[in-house]
Amino acid sequence: MALRALSCVLFPLVLGAASGCKRHAGDGDAGADAAAFDLDGGNDAGEEGGADAVDGGDAELRLPPAQSDELTARGKHLLEAIVQGNPDLAGDMLLARDAYQKLRDEADPSRSYDRKVTPGFARSVGLLHKRTKGVEAAQFVSFEIGGSITQAPPPSTTGRRHEWKRPVWRAHHAKLVFTVNGRTERFDVSELVAWRGSWYVLRLR
Repeated sequence: MALRALSCVLFPLVLGAASGCKRHAGDGDAGADAAAFDLDGGNDAGEEGGADAVDGGDAELRLPPAQSDELTARGKHLLEAIVQGNPDLAGDMLLARDAYQKLRDEADPSRSYDRKVTPGFARSVGLLHKRTKGVEAAQFVSFEIGGSITQAPPPSTTGRRHEWKRPVWRAHHAKLVFTVNGRTERFDVSELVAWRGSWYVLRLR
């Protein structure tokens, strides 16, 4: 009887201690989960902060991806313009006037755009059309941004004018890849400029 009475006293105490330990472990797990959540959130914030640090948080100057469906579609337009010798077919591939005005450090960027950028693009399209044998049969393969992506410093850091007002991203020697009668050909695109998350041609040749 004495042993039975003692067991009746001790058994609830053991259960209570075990359940108490279980609750404590649960609280610890919850704390660990909360800490992991906070760390994940911190990492995400850090990554976003890092991206902003690259382009200064300016959506107009953010670095575009090297490949995208949008760039591929406009690359096809560029090839079609060369195939037909008509630069107007690739108007969406050329850096726009308003972007050039905002980016270039020149006395009259609008005039420069009309005298250099637009005529230069049209002239290059015409030359590539004339000089590429069998271009009429060209089939688009890809538009490839190479590894030569650089960020041009503004004149405040270089002391040079007639460059860039803002730290714009540029890509040199991108490749417009196509086939002509089963033969792979490439056009070298001299200079692309990043604007509002997309790549645009500044100089085709």
